[in-house]
Amino acid sequence: MEITDVIGNLGRLQCYIIILLIYRGMPTAWEILAIPFLAPDTDHWCAKPHQLENWTVTRWKNVSIPFDTNKQEFSRCQSYRYKLVQLNDSWDVIIDQNVTVPCTKWDYSSRDNTIITQWDLFCDREWLVSMSQTVFMLGMLFGVFISGHLGDKFGRRPVLLGSLCLIIVSNYAGAAVPNLSFFYIARFCSAMGVVSIQNAGVCLLMETISPEYRAWVSVPFSFGWIIGLIILPGLAWLIRDWQYFEAVTACSWLPMLIAWWFLPESPRWLLTRKRYTDAENTIRKFLSVNKLSVSNLDHTMKILETKIELEKKTKSTLTSLDLFRTPRLRRITIEIMFVFFVSSFLYYGLTFDSARLGSSMYINLFISAAVEIPACVAAPLLIKFVKRKPPFVVCFVVTSIACVLVIAIPEDMVATKISLSMIGKMFISTSDGIKFLYGGEMFPTVIRTVGIGISIMCSRIGGAIVPFLRELSKSTHVAVPSVIYGVLSIIAAIMVFLLPETFNRQLPDTVLDIENPEILTKYQTEGPVEETELPEPVTA
Repeated sequence: MEITDVIGNLGRLQCYIIILLIYRGMPTAWEILAIPFLAPDTDHWCAKPHQLENWTVTRWKNVSIPFDTNKQEFSRCQSYRYKLVQLNDSWDVIIDQNVTVPCTKWDYSSRDNTIITQWDLFCDREWLVSMSQTVFMLGMLFGVFISGHLGDKFGRRPVLLGSLCLIIVSNYAGAAVPNLSFFYIARFCSAMGVVSIQNAGVCLLMETISPEYRAWVSVPFSFGWIIGLIILPGLAWLIRDWQYFEAVTACSWLPMLIAWWFLPESPRWLLTRKRYTDAENTIRKFLSVNKLSVSNLDHTMKILETKIELEKKTKSTLTSLDLFRTPRLRRITIEIMFVFFVSSFLYYGLTFDSARLGSSMYINLFISAAVEIPACVAAPLLIKFVKRKPPFVVCFVVTSIACVLVIAIPEDMVATKISLSMIGKMFISTSDGIKFLYGGEMFPTVIRTVGIGISIMCSRIGGAIVPFLRELSKSTHVAVPSVIYGVLSIIAAIMVFLLPETFNRQLPDTVLDIENPEILTKYQTEGPVEETELPEPVTA
């Protein structure tokens, strides 16, 4: 007997949890992908001294700023050396056009309040913009480990509440204190809260719905994320002040804080902690909301208690090191880790790059979000009805081709460049929807959670590295990121091609099953889709 046999496979209360976690996807998208709007590319140049405030910008640029004939633009980081001369009641300047000096202060075209203009993140300080996104991704990576331990020790509801409070406080504090170091700290803490809500929420949901629905949970989760992405450009266009934007993002979490009071604890977790009275009360709540009844609840509780205790005794004690002890499992683990890394690297890379294509980052990011709609619909259909490897390989190959073709397209063919970029984004988003189920089917049951956990860690590392491609392209060539995307995509496609097919195959239970795959037989039914645990929603 499973807990879902008692509380219902997918009742009203489970749907309430799903709706709450779908909503979570919207502010999560704003948190993770806010940097292009908090720190948009801004035309800048060396500021004129305050004594020349009556000079126009054009006059100052023509006189004191070097002009790059190749790029057809004024220098952003240097000016000619000059000396101020005081006349009777005014000031003049003597320019030495043989010597250039770095800027000490800047002026810029935009009057919006961004983190770039707040802390002069220009020229040799531009890398600090990428660092802010990397800090956020590292916060998510750290939060994965912390939230897992806290959730197992204190329960799902307390972690959800603590994470919500952490996000709200961090966003408000980061916006209120005009200090870059503190902003980084606030972003790190906010990222920890974001991923903790995700992990605790998904654990709660997976422990209260039956396995047959788990493979489809990623669809509504993806729509919550996509809705957030679609809203984000319009929200950022309306709110041009980064501090107000952070405050609005913090407020967007408040409905979840209110809804937390009606959220149940996981009855399965309560049983594992031997809190039998609380578990029974929670199960009664599920029965009441889901309009179900049990003839002999006391007897049912005894059966569930015995089952949980038996599971705890037989629970595997394998660690991440066991993934690398045997040759075939080691190879599969390395390949899956690499595929997860590349998928995340490409997803965030193509998303951030889309903001710099064309004239409007708002329109580009809106389109970038919209192309994920067919991707999130296609992924579960492919999982359900098509083999795993062919669509997975195709996704990486098409993404690689699209990224490489972008390099060959002339700069004036902006629409074509954007179209190719969006094709790549759509296919890599589809692969993102396949990888969690396929990755889970690769690992044996005794170490599946550990295997997916280390793969997700690689995914976070990919997201943390990708912001610095911007600096790499500036120091080398603008086409370098696209070359890296194309090469990594092809390597990932080869890695997937080398993996075994799992469609309609029995899931491996032990490491021996992995090392001796011939002992596994084909299912006579649709396959193991419903029996594979998904550790987190696809796009989070």
